[in-house]
Amino acid sequence: MNIRLFSYVISILLSVSSFSCLAEGLNYGIVELSAQATQTVARDEMVLVLKIQQQGSNRQQISNTVTTRLNQVLAAARRHDDFNTTQLTRTVEPKFDYQKDKRVDNGWQDSALLQVKSTNLSALNKFAADVQNQAAIVAINYQVADTTLQNYETKLTRQAIARFQQRAVQIAHELGGHDYKVVSMSLGSSQDAQNYGAYAAPVMLSRAADSAPVQDIAAGETQLTLSINGKIQVTGLP
Repeated sequence: MNIRLFSYVISILLSVSSFSCLAEGLNYGIVELSAQATQTVARDEMVLVLKIQQQGSNRQQISNTVTTRLNQVLAAARRHDDFNTTQLTRTVEPKFDYQKDKRVDNGWQDSALLQVKSTNLSALNKFAADVQNQAAIVAINYQVADTTLQNYETKLTRQAIARFQQRAVQIAHELGGHDYKVVSMSLGSSQDAQNYGAYAAPVMLSRAADSAPVQDIAAGETQLTLSINGKIQVTGLP
């Protein structure tokens, strides 16, 4: 064999061998582990969904009615600085039936959906009762407010990291190592399914009533969980 070619082959084999040893060293003592921290938290924000709907044969007339009621509800909501109001949808569609396999138009339907959020549960409950002559309740949902969630996530992150570190130290010692290095780490948070109260059909109290009753508050609690998943490399193994 040509000496130059022989030297080239030997250098490649040595490089492959060195790379294999390096790869083995990088993967040696790798351990996957996880840790989590949990906290029970009161739901402190109410989400109210309202629907304004009108049907009739005159499209312009029913749309004017919906617009008037919508503006009245929005005006009432704007009087509360601690309300966050969003118009979700506004749709106008024809109403029809089928008679003897033939479509027969019989009018129009105009609908608007509003969402109002607030941590002032008492005020939002009273607001829902006050606007019953203009809008029907579609759903009431209680959840943890974003600011509250962020505060708890900061606390839970510290707890979860401390538990991750404790487990990493324990694993390293149990395996006969001296210490560990973090190879990778990912964080994730979750909470229990929200206490969602949806009505089978929009609920609107009698328009003849002078004042609608205010619903009692039943916000409930949820469990926040922050999880850490990661890999460590145990060092100092025999």
